This record gives sequence, C-alpha cells and structure tokens, in this order.
Amino acid sequence: MNPDSKSEAPVKRLRSRLKEATADAILAAAATVFVRDGLHAAKMEAIAEQAGVSVGTLYNHFTDRAALLEALGARRREVLLERLDAALGPTRDEPASTQLRAFVTAIFDHVAERDAFVRMLMQLPEDESRRQNKSRVIAEMRRRLDTIFDHGIRSGAFRPEGRALYPTLLMGMVRAALDRIRAEDPTPPRAWGEELLGVFLKGIEV
Repeated sequence: MNPDSKSEAPVKRLRSRLKEATADAILAAAATVFVRDGLHAAKMEAIAEQAGVSVGTLYNHFTDRAALLEALGARRREVLLERLDAALGPTRDEPASTQLRAFVTAIFDHVAERDAFVRMLMQLPEDESRRQNKSRVIAEMRRRLDTIFDHGIRSGAFRPEGRALYPTLLMGMVRAALDRIRAEDPTPPRAWGEELLGVFLKGIEV
C-alpha cells in the first residue's frame, strides 16, 4: 500500500470540490452575461471577468461557447427536476390534484425566477446532444406525472379513460403556455399555470 495514499485522498477531494465550485461560478456568470449582453454579443472574456477567473481557466472547463451553453442548459434542466422533487415531497400523502398543482406551479415558478435566461435557452437551435439531454429530462418529468395520474385514478379522483394521453396533453399545454409568455405580458407565470391546470383538471376529474 502506498503510505501517501491516505494523505492524497483528501487533497484529491479538495481539488474536485474546487473544480466543481469554479465550474458553477462560471455557469452562474455566463447566465448573467448572456442575459445582459445577448447570446451572440456576449464575450468569453466578459464571462471570465464576471466569474472572477482567467480566460484560460474558463476554457479549461468549457472548450467553447457551445460547450458552455450546453452545460448551462443541462444544469437548468437538472435544477428543474430538483425543484419538482422538492415541491412534490411534502404532497406525498395529498390528493392527486394537489400533487399536480405542486408539479405545475414548480415549473412556472422556475421560469419566473430565471425568466430571461430560460427564454433565451428556448430560442436556441437544438443539436443532437441538446435533444438527448432534453429528452431525458422530459422522460423524468413524465415519470413523476405517471405516479401522480396513477394515484388519482386509484383514488377515484381522475377518469381512467385516456390515461395514456394525460402526460402528453399536460406537457403540451405547459409548453404552449410557456411559448405565449412574453416579457411585456404583466400576467405572472404562476397565474398561467393556475389557469392551465384548472382547464386540464376539468377534463380528467371525476
């Protein structure tokens, strides 16, 4: 056994944490600069300055602008899943309609808090990597919806007819509402979610 292995392990963990913290700082800075300067006008030097790192350090973590944008999109989607789980956790023993409201509200609150940047990401053309990541997150969202809808049907609150279409219909309505939300629209995103959910529940509740 290498006598230095025990002392090397904490150093490696520290380096890993520092690397992760630096990457997180760069991503946060990139979101700020992209919103402030625009996707195409934003300079990598400005992002590095905002993050408090050198341009070389930035490129050590993200090889180019495309890689940075991809990482940002992936992180935003992961944050959304984390937010959904945090919202659904306290409703585990609640009626399915309450769970569904928590699900929809979490999505629209996520958009409201990161409004400008989320809108910007939605305008990006999708390459294969972005499509795959997006498909994975959508599959995770559908899995959570399946649990809610099955709970609603078992409890007699939701109609079993058309059950297979429920996740697709709801996600389609959410996407359509998000597409209609504009910066100049004074209606809060959560209000869009409430209206959408009310219409959807009228069609599936017993």
